[in-house]
Amino acid sequence: MHPPGSHQRQVIFGKIVRLVMQSGKLWRESTPYYPDALQEMWEYCLLNLDDPQNGYRPDVCEVITWLDDRLKKILRRHRDRKHRQLNRQAFPKRFDNGQVFDPIESLISPPDSQPALNMWTELLDWITQDPERQLRSRTCPKYPQINAQQLLLHRLPPNQKSWDSIAQATGANKTYIAQWYSRHCNSFLRNWAMEKGYLDGDDP
Repeated sequence: MHPPGSHQRQVIFGKIVRLVMQSGKLWRESTPYYPDALQEMWEYCLLNLDDPQNGYRPDVCEVITWLDDRLKKILRRHRDRKHRQLNRQAFPKRFDNGQVFDPIESLISPPDSQPALNMWTELLDWITQDPERQLRSRTCPKYPQINAQQLLLHRLPPNQKSWDSIAQATGANKTYIAQWYSRHCNSFLRNWAMEKGYLDGDDP
């Protein structure tokens, strides 16, 4: 496979997209969110193609199966979101005996958000301080002035920036640094979450 960000790699990706879409074998449905899910699937799969954990493994399945699995997972997420939205639009119901049932009154209070905030603060502190200097020492081969700590601080809230903005600020190729982030920075985040007990080793 050609290196990330190269013209040859982009040409191959373009051919893959055209061949898959022309084959008619990719999962299709008429839901209004299907186009968005399809776009998300292509972005994810093209960015994670070479990822050792989430990338395509020809010894496990065919490429159509790999794409289909990711597409269906994204569609389920959109479907669940749609159901949650519909559930929020419930209206009071009046019974024949005159009693009124208000579904809003039966809703469970949302869980305390403080643990999530504490985890996020802890994560940002770890990235900023980088006590073992493992983030600062992991640099892009093509752009040695860019390291994992910089990209994480650029991409994560509260300073979340688009890849276009990051590429312009660093003078780097957008596709290259996005793929490098997916391969290396996401691994740092996953390992940190597992070490802290926020994520199980079997979680995707």
